[in-house]
Amino acid sequence: MSAILVELPEWEEVAAEAVPAEAVAVAAEVAPEKVAHAGTADKITDITQLPSIWHLEATVEWLIEDILPLGSVNLITSESGTGKTWVAYAIAGAVARGERFAGQAVRQRPILYLDGENPLCIAKQRLWDLGITETPDLRVWGGWVDPSPPGPNSALLRHYAREHQPLLIWDSLVQFHDGEEQSATETRAFMNHFRQLAHLGATILILHHTGKTSTSQEYRGSSDIKAAVDMAYVLETESTLMGGIHRLTLRNFKARYAPGKNFGLEFIHRRGFVACEVPYPPTAPDPMETVINLVAENPGKNQGEIVAMAKQAGISKHRVEACLENSPFNRRPGTSKAILYTVTRTPELPAPREREYGRLPAPAEEVA
Repeated sequence: MSAILVELPEWEEVAAEAVPAEAVAVAAEVAPEKVAHAGTADKITDITQLPSIWHLEATVEWLIEDILPLGSVNLITSESGTGKTWVAYAIAGAVARGERFAGQAVRQRPILYLDGENPLCIAKQRLWDLGITETPDLRVWGGWVDPSPPGPNSALLRHYAREHQPLLIWDSLVQFHDGEEQSATETRAFMNHFRQLAHLGATILILHHTGKTSTSQEYRGSSDIKAAVDMAYVLETESTLMGGIHRLTLRNFKARYAPGKNFGLEFIHRRGFVACEVPYPPTAPDPMETVINLVAENPGKNQGEIVAMAKQAGISKHRVEACLENSPFNRRPGTSKAILYTVTRTPELPAPREREYGRLPAPAEEVA
C-alpha cells in the first residue's frame, strides 16, 4: 500500500476531528513540516515544565528604529482623510526594500498589506505617488481579490507569520473587527489575535480612526484597543499643499518598549516621506481663564451649560466644577434649584507708588 500525502488546508481553520488521525500520521511520515503546526499547541502539564525566564533571550530589536519594534503590535490613528493610508503604504514600501523611513533605519522584511478600506485604483495610485515600484516582498490583499482579506484570526496568516516573520498591516481596524468597538469583552478577544501573530514572529501595524469627542481624540472605541498594543501614534496634519497632504506629525501616545518619540513627516511626490522638524504642540488652555471668559461672555448660565461650553474648549467637567467652586463668581438662584453664574467685576486700582523722604519711603496712602 503506497503512502498518501494529505495536504492540510493552510488558509482556513480545520477542526481536529475533520482529518482522521491515521491520515495525519501518514502525512507526518512523508512531510512532517506540513503537520508540525496542524494540531493543538503543546500544553503545559506540570508547572516545572515552564522554562526559566532568566535563561530566555529577549532584546528589543526594531523593524523601524524607535517607531516599530520587531514582533510587536502597533497602532496608528487619525481623523479620516488625514493621510494614515499614505503613511502605512510608505512604511510598507520602506520595509519591503530595507530603505530608511523618515530618517530612521529599517530592517527588510516581507510585507502583507490587508486593505479593507480602498478600491484597487486608489491603492495603485498611492503606490505610484509614493514612488513604490514593484517588489515581490510587498503583497497587497484588498477587496478586489476573492476571497476578501482576512482578519487576524486566519490560520493562513498564522502560518505566514511563523514562516516569514513579516510586517502585517491592517487598513483599517473597523473593516476587520467582527464585534462592537465599544465592548471591552469583544474588543479584547479580537485584539488577542494580533498578539498571537506577534508571538509567532510577525510585526503588526493596525490603522484606526480617532473619535469626535474630547475623550476619544487619540482613538475610537474601547480602552482595550490602547491596552492591547505596544506602540501607538496619532497622525496629525500640520500643513497642506494645494489641497493635498504635505507635512504630518506622528505623535506618540503609548510606548511600551522605549520612551515614545514624535516624528515629523514631509511628503515629496514620487519619493514618499522624509523627516522634518516636529512642531511644538499647542499650549493647553488655562482652565480658570477659559471658564472666566466663558461666564463673562455668557452671563446667567448654569453649571451644566458652562460645562458644555467648556468641553468644546477641551476643559473637563471636574475642572470646570472646581473653577466654579473656587472662583469669585456672582451666584444667584435660577429655576429648579439651578445656580446662575456671572463674573464679579472689580475696579482695577493703580499700583501704590512710593516717594522717598530721605532714606525712608513715604506710605502709599500718603502718595495716593
